Amino acid sequence: MRITAGVLRLIASLLMAAVLLSYSIPTASAMCPLCTAGAAIGLGIARYYGVDDTIVGIWLGALAVSTALWINRIVKKRVKVSTGLQALVIAAVIVSTVLPFYFAGFFNGMPTMANTILGVNRLVFGVVLGGAISFIGAPVSNHIKRRRNAAVPYQSILLTLGLLVAASLLLWLITKNYYVV
Repeated sequence: MRITAGVLRLIASLLMAAVLLSYSIPTASAMCPLCTAGAAIGLGIARYYGVDDTIVGIWLGALAVSTALWINRIVKKRVKVSTGLQALVIAAVIVSTVLPFYFAGFFNGMPTMANTILGVNRLVFGVVLGGAISFIGAPVSNHIKRRRNAAVPYQSILLTLGLLVAASLLLWLITKNYYVV
């Protein structure tokens, strides 16, 4: 599938609308329900239009990690839990987010050159990459805040989203040339 200029203009318009809308929201959290719902909607649209599994996986991994961190924060507020239990909550949410894709058959089949990257299923590769990017977004943002003694409004969200978009574009450029349907 080729991305036309009209689709790129639509994506740019939606991103600009989201940025402008974000200034009307009094407070925001990097792992909030709105972010999670937006990622889920984006995943559905991408699959519908035939976007490569690697790129869909990046956003699925980000969705899984952001949901896990969001639920973990709620659990920590209501119940005093140990670090080990927090890790278990995060792992359980990630598994429960990714598991439906396994049962839908996206991870099945013999690996071939057409559906793997470095010998790993494209969707799994994307999930791991997107999860890692989403997981490190807030700590990297905090490090930048400490170094600069200042922050851009919504810096954690913008940094994480920017890294996810950059990874998606990079993998799109790679996979559009090396993907066999």
